[in-house]
Amino acid sequence: MTHAAEDWVWEQMFNKLPLGAILISAVDEQVVKVNDRFCELIESERSALLQRKPSEIQVLSDLSINQTLLSLTNDRTSRLKKDSFFIRQDGSRFSVSVDISLLEHPSPGEAPWILCCLGQETVQKVTSLPVIKNDELLALIFKSGQDLISISSEDGIIEYISPSATDILGYTQEEMTGKHRAAFYHEVDSEQMKEPGKLFSDDHSFIRRIRHKNGHYLWFETSFQLIRGTKGEISKVLAIARNITKRKIDEDTLAQAQRIAKIGSWRWDLITHTLTYSEEMRRIYGYQISTIESNHDSLLAMVIPEDRERVESIVRKALVGTADEVIYRIKLHDGHIRTIRAQWEVSVTNDGRPIEMVGMAQDITEQVLIEQQSLDNENKYKLITENSLDFISRSTIECSTFLYCSPSCYSLLGYRPEEMVGTSAFDYVYAEDIPSLQEYFSSCLVGKLLTPITFRYIHKDGRHIWFEVNCKYISTQDNQRNEIISIARDISERKMMEFKLKENEQRYRSLFEYNPSAVYSMNLDGDYLTANHNLQELTGYTLDELVGMYFGPIVAEKDMARTLYHFNLAKEGRPQSYDLTIIHKDGHPIEINTINIPIFVDDEVVGVYGITRDITERIRTMEEIKKLSRELSLLLNTVSEGIIGLDIHGQVAFINPAGAAMLDYEPLTTIGRPCDQIVKEIRHDGTFYRGEDSPLVQAVRQGTPLSRAEIVLWRGDGTSFLADYQVNPIWDQGERKGAVMVFRDITDEKEIIRAKENAERADQAKTEFLTMMSHELRTPMNGIIGMIELLKTTELDEDQRNYTDILMESSGSLLHILNEILDFSKIETGNMTLNSEPIDVQALLESIVDLFSAKAKEKGLLLSCSINTTVPDVIIGDGLRLRQVLVNLISNAIKFTNEGSISMSVEGLHRTGTQEFTLAFQVKDTGIGIPAEQQHQLFMSFSQLHPSLNRKYGGTGLGLAISKKLVELMGGVIGVESREQLGSSFYFTIPTRTLNEDGSG
Repeated sequence: MTHAAEDWVWEQMFNKLPLGAILISAVDEQVVKVNDRFCELIESERSALLQRKPSEIQVLSDLSINQTLLSLTNDRTSRLKKDSFFIRQDGSRFSVSVDISLLEHPSPGEAPWILCCLGQETVQKVTSLPVIKNDELLALIFKSGQDLISISSEDGIIEYISPSATDILGYTQEEMTGKHRAAFYHEVDSEQMKEPGKLFSDDHSFIRRIRHKNGHYLWFETSFQLIRGTKGEISKVLAIARNITKRKIDEDTLAQAQRIAKIGSWRWDLITHTLTYSEEMRRIYGYQISTIESNHDSLLAMVIPEDRERVESIVRKALVGTADEVIYRIKLHDGHIRTIRAQWEVSVTNDGRPIEMVGMAQDITEQVLIEQQSLDNENKYKLITENSLDFISRSTIECSTFLYCSPSCYSLLGYRPEEMVGTSAFDYVYAEDIPSLQEYFSSCLVGKLLTPITFRYIHKDGRHIWFEVNCKYISTQDNQRNEIISIARDISERKMMEFKLKENEQRYRSLFEYNPSAVYSMNLDGDYLTANHNLQELTGYTLDELVGMYFGPIVAEKDMARTLYHFNLAKEGRPQSYDLTIIHKDGHPIEINTINIPIFVDDEVVGVYGITRDITERIRTMEEIKKLSRELSLLLNTVSEGIIGLDIHGQVAFINPAGAAMLDYEPLTTIGRPCDQIVKEIRHDGTFYRGEDSPLVQAVRQGTPLSRAEIVLWRGDGTSFLADYQVNPIWDQGERKGAVMVFRDITDEKEIIRAKENAERADQAKTEFLTMMSHELRTPMNGIIGMIELLKTTELDEDQRNYTDILMESSGSLLHILNEILDFSKIETGNMTLNSEPIDVQALLESIVDLFSAKAKEKGLLLSCSINTTVPDVIIGDGLRLRQVLVNLISNAIKFTNEGSISMSVEGLHRTGTQEFTLAFQVKDTGIGIPAEQQHQLFMSFSQLHPSLNRKYGGTGLGLAISKKLVELMGGVIGVESREQLGSSFYFTIPTRTLNEDGSG
């Protein structure tokens, strides 16, 4: 579109707008631009308007430019709206709506403009755009406008949409341009737009729904201006759409409210003689009147004859300017009569001439019917209140002042109605009941539905009378008077019965609910009728499950016959008490004691009460007591020590068989005798203790502990024995009950101790002798070995050399035996000490492998060694003793393995500290193995599994015993796993540690 064409379009848009538009300069308050519609609405020439200020134009006379600027500047996105009217030249009143917007130029320093848009009140207002030769100002008007302005082709394709579409609908101009207008409308409206003449119209506007970008719909009223070419063909369609969503909601709400309230409206233009009825008005009149009529004859014809003359008279008064209301009745085609209330106001000219009547008509048929029913009810109410035996009253809300009292107040309270009317209801209420009654009235006031309340009135003679009162809060139609209607009934006699019943009920409930036993009632068939909580706890069944349930399934089968026997006796009126077993719901048995009591009504048994206690614990406790008693008796009768129970006076209350046997008495002959006569103790001078002199008697009577060792007690037969005894007091909950004496014969024990000491001394002498002999034998043995070594250096023939080799080997074996005996003796006597030094683990194991490699190779055995990565390179310990243990184990493995392999391994089991390790060593062979029944002998001193093995393999039997003691001396343990003919695995663990960071141990 060319710039000239665009200017022409804006000019056409401004002048063809269906709303009046006027642009005012905010600086000099001069009219800048005005369109044809504005001139038409206010009946003025354009040239005259351009020479006036806004205050000189009737419809804008109250517009303050400064105040408008202030309001719109504070919120530039807002608009000012107001309704106005003016009197036209023909004297008619013309109502308009005025929409005021602020237009600001984007360039700094440019003065703002004020845009005013006028529309008839009955026609939706549409903001118009002035045509100004300033493109930037036109763009500003489009951007700031609250209407959608579009240009489309004849077939509905949008060629232009104003920027306001983004704010109003959420779409950008690009998203809407090039698309058909119907694509943005509600599907119902879109279908309608396909009908001929419904896409656009040059005659009237359309009200339709347009979809917002986020999915919801907005109501718009759209006016069209067809732009035609030189030949009259339609070249463009200009559309201006105003968002009327709020108005549509308001109109729908108003229409709904009118339908609910049954109110219709009408307007009578006295200038044009046009009478317009609303849709609800037509519905009320049964659609027997048209929307627009030239007079009121149709309506008047529907008024029933009895009311027609009165209505005509009031209408005549209204036509001369009198506002009024009238109630009349109309008759519909179907014969129904409706009662109508009509009200109206009259608009007049300055000289008082009526020009318009606006009014409403309400269908009050139901209201009139209700009023008539209310009148009938009032008459009935009066009849009831005057003759009722109940006390009926009306009172005020504020101070409960009686407005009416029924005549029954005299017979009930001793007061005549005229004495009570005008006084406060609380003057007659018992003082203690006033607060609850006031609270009750307050609850009535807020509309709560309440149950009747009971309280005491004071009779004229001073006595109290119980009343039950129902109250209701009522309000008159004009809300001018709020009252409380009360109906009070004398319930004194019933109240006394309730008190007695409540007292009995509370007694029964207390006995029933708070009884520690399970309490229940049954009918004569044995079905549960009621049960307290304890029965539910006892049986595991809920109350709902118990009620109506027969007791049979709960009773254990073994007790069913006995239970029925006692239940039948109770049905005959004879109370019963018996024990039985019931089965809990989860299946476990419960021992109970049950009392059955017959229920009598009019001397007839109608049911049975049951009172049940759980005696499971009691029975279990008794069984435990019996069991403990048996066990205690068994214990006391079995122990070898003598036990005597004494009372606080020192007399024997109990003696066990061992004690009676030691003292040579029959148990029963000792009961009740003084303890010093049974336990006869002698002094150092050989005389017996008597009475208070006895340490035993003193300890018992004073309640102090006593311990005596190696004393001589005398038996009943006159013999004596060496004994120890202890006496301790017996306390029960802080009270001393007596004492218990425990004594034992230590005569044999002393002999055993002496024998043990002699054996230990002999063993010590043996060990010392072995140590001495080992030292004595090693000296000459070393000399013999040395001389043999020297002899081997001389010239010897082959036989002589063989003899010296045999002599050397035999001497070495003998020296090895002597060393083992010496080590064993050192360990036995505690003279073996361990060194703490760095040990190179790998070097140690390799040296042992090197030591036995030749011998293993000689027997055709594979000897291997492995060190786990968890083992540190250097540890702290006694390398000599560790080597000795490993050498013993490897030596035995080679000795008892004829084929296969021998492996030696070590690994770190776990770290027990920062530098501490537990190392596990294992020596495994494929030798002859060890029978399981003989493995326990392996580590015993001088032990050989079988004489034949000793003859075949030799040895003293000390190697493994020494290894075990060395491992234990180093803080470890040693063990073996072996299967005969499959080999053995010897393992041991020792705790050790690594070097410090500075290289120290």
